[in-house]
Amino acid sequence: MPATAPRTGDATASEWNLGLGETIGRAELHQHYGGRIHPRISPSRASQNVFLFTTNVSLFDAPAALFDGWTGEHVHFTGEGGTAGTDQVLTHGNKSVLHHHAEGRTLRLLHQRPDAQEVTYLGHLHLDSDCPYVWADAPCDPRRPLEIARRLVFRLRPVFSPPPGFLPTTSPVTWTPQIRTDATPALLLDPSPAQRAAAKLLTSYSRYLRAADGTELLHYRVRPAAALAELSAHHDPTRNELVAVLPTLARPAIWAALGELQDLTRFMDQRPDRALLLPAAPDHDLAELLHHAGTTAIWPVDPYSFLRTQPLNNGEYH
Repeated sequence: MPATAPRTGDATASEWNLGLGETIGRAELHQHYGGRIHPRISPSRASQNVFLFTTNVSLFDAPAALFDGWTGEHVHFTGEGGTAGTDQVLTHGNKSVLHHHAEGRTLRLLHQRPDAQEVTYLGHLHLDSDCPYVWADAPCDPRRPLEIARRLVFRLRPVFSPPPGFLPTTSPVTWTPQIRTDATPALLLDPSPAQRAAAKLLTSYSRYLRAADGTELLHYRVRPAAALAELSAHHDPTRNELVAVLPTLARPAIWAALGELQDLTRFMDQRPDRALLLPAAPDHDLAELLHHAGTTAIWPVDPYSFLRTQPLNNGEYH
């Protein structure tokens, strides 16, 4: 329900009059309680409040609210700053969140709808004293998905009551790696053209393995310790081979996939061989790169069959 904010002269800015779930215009909020109207994190000079604004879309600096959510125990709140491929740092608004207790400030979480200037109060929070934040990797801008940098994710506890709705449900942080097996690869709700091409390539290769070797790929979801995002892995148990799928032969994508494979193999009980599933045959230089990286290339020759690199004694590949 809409809140009745204190009228000028009726109350000081330090008196908090919003109840849990009440709504107020953002401009009116700042008029009475201080703070700036645009940032995600808005410390107030007029009151001892630090306002945290979450949203369900990239309303502020995209993708600002990527890791915001409610775990059932903690509110995850993504920090601010970090543009053009740079990491977020503990300065400005992020610093005010980290030091709110020492500075005698109150963290107040509000939800702002993308189509309105009103905000809804979700509660009074404080940082988890044991682990106040974790780091997560994410694109700085969805238009440049390869520019990955670190994002701060604060772990906040409600002081009185859990936040009423609005926040998406998210998984809590775990301190040991988690690995689970899926019968089929995880489906994305809104896949990009590249993701659709990769899924089509993987489906074709899975069908080929069943027909040629009677092998079913195992699809793993790997979540490293203290990480918020899962990594996907595809394992050929007959060859003990971990397979990464790429819809392109572009070298930066190859470099990233090689690093991903190197990362994922450490979670497997028996160290697997590594392979890249590519959309076409690699040229000689790329095949040599993969050979030096100890990685096999696999590619389709028609809709029903695949080839793979095999190093020969004379250094050539077929």
